[in-house]
Amino acid sequence: MCFEEEIFTQSLREDVERLYKDADPAHDFSHILRVYHNAKVIGLAEGADMPVLLLAALLHDALEGSKHSLGSLDAKQDQDVRRREAVCQFLEKIDLPEEKKAKVFYAIEVHRFSQGIEPETLEGKILQDADRLDAMGAVGIARAFMTGGSINRAFYSPQDPFCKRREPDDGKWNLDHFYRKLLRLESRMHTRRGKEMASRRNEVLRRYLKDLEEEIEEHSP
Repeated sequence: MCFEEEIFTQSLREDVERLYKDADPAHDFSHILRVYHNAKVIGLAEGADMPVLLLAALLHDALEGSKHSLGSLDAKQDQDVRRREAVCQFLEKIDLPEEKKAKVFYAIEVHRFSQGIEPETLEGKILQDADRLDAMGAVGIARAFMTGGSINRAFYSPQDPFCKRREPDDGKWNLDHFYRKLLRLESRMHTRRGKEMASRRNEVLRRYLKDLEEEIEEHSP
């Protein structure tokens, strides 16, 4: 039996899904499945350690909850402790050598865009690529606005929607998130296969912005 078949037994699938029951809609179990698929496609092309990679993809946002309800630094640290415990408990069910478990943890710990960490392992690089791909393309557009709506972030700046005369501020404007992060992701991909996938998704982002600009201009006074 191959690793993928083992990990997707009904019992283990349910165990993974439970880890995301409180996740915000942009980081729920469907996000995990998409990142898993991206990681599998890239990993097979790049010769990754697939058990390590796929486990890291399944567990990378475990017990994340809402990104916008953590509050204090203590709450964030407590969440990190609970996440590590949950991942440990899950991996106890998998017949995986300790050195591979350490690689799973490493990939998870360095995957976030906001950390700005350059992974040292191939699996860490692929997980970053796989997760960033889900912030691009049609899915990325939907997730960006889903997150923006959940925190009551305004659609765009009426004075300069497309950041032509100012620095993007995605703490205030949702459309600014495209310029602050999403459009930059293609240049930060690590793997050849990941770069190919990102190029196609970046075209979707740029086409959307072009169409949106035309529609906004049609209704300008």
